[in-house]
Amino acid sequence: MSTKKYAVIGCPVGHSLSPFIHEKLFKLDNIDATYEALCIEDLDKDYETLKKLDGYNVTIPHKIGIINRLDVISKKAKLCESVNTVKNDELSYGYTTDGYGFLEAVKSKCDEKSLKNVLIYGYGGAARAIAFECIENGYSVAFATREKSLSNCNKLADEILFKLNVKPQVYTIGNIDMDKKFSLLVNATPVGMYPNVDDCVADDEVINNSYAVFDAVYNPLKTVLLKKAEEMGKIAISSIEMLVYQAAKAHEIWVNAKYNDSDLQKICRETEEKLKKG
Repeated sequence: MSTKKYAVIGCPVGHSLSPFIHEKLFKLDNIDATYEALCIEDLDKDYETLKKLDGYNVTIPHKIGIINRLDVISKKAKLCESVNTVKNDELSYGYTTDGYGFLEAVKSKCDEKSLKNVLIYGYGGAARAIAFECIENGYSVAFATREKSLSNCNKLADEILFKLNVKPQVYTIGNIDMDKKFSLLVNATPVGMYPNVDDCVADDEVINNSYAVFDAVYNPLKTVLLKKAEEMGKIAISSIEMLVYQAAKAHEIWVNAKYNDSDLQKICRETEEKLKKG
C-alpha cells in the first residue's frame, strides 16, 4: 500500500501545530502517511496539486474560498459556511470539524450538564463555528463585541435566527448583563495573542460570573484570560484541546479512525510541551 499524503493549507501556515498533532494521530492509527504544511496563496493556481492529496486541512484564509471548488459539502459545513477538512476520493468532500473539536474539548474538562448558556466574544470564523455547534446541542448563546463591530455581530445573530430559528443576545463589551451567570465564557478573538500578551478580552466581573472559560488563542499557551480564570477557581480550557479533537475528527473522516480520550489527552499534553519548548 502506498504512503498516503495529507497537509494543512493556509497562508501563513509555517507556525501551524497541525503537522505535529496529525503525525501523532497517524502513529496511533498505524497508517503510513505524511503530513505537511503548505503555504497556498492562490487556490486557483494550486488546486490541481491539492487534488492529488488524499486529504487536507484548511486554515486562514481559505476556509470559505475552498467551498466552491469542492464537489460535495457536508450539511454542517454549509450551515457554518466554512470548510476546514477535505477528503479526496473520486469526488472531493468538504467538512468542518471546528465546532466539534471545540465542544469535545470543553466536554473533556466540564460536566456536560453544566453547559447551558455560552457567552462568546467575537463574530468571526471561530465564533461562527462555536455558536452553531452550541445551539445545535441545545445551549443558549450570547455574543459580546466592541461597539464598532456591533453591526457585524448583529448580522451573525440574524443569520443564526434565519438558519436555526434562534436569535442570540448581542451585548457590547462593558454592557453585559451581570445578573446572568454564564456556564461558559469563550474568547474567539485574537485578543491576548502574542505579541499583545498582556491583553484580556473580558473584565474580571464577567470572568468571575462564569463557570468555565475557553480561549481560542494558543500563543501564549496560558493567556491572561486563562490565568485569571484559574486564579478565580474557574475551569480554564486552552485551545490545544480543540486543535487535537478537531484533528481526531478529521482522521475519522479520512480513515475511519477512532480514539479513546486518554490517548487524545496525552497528545494535548505533548503538544503543550512542544509549545513550551518553542
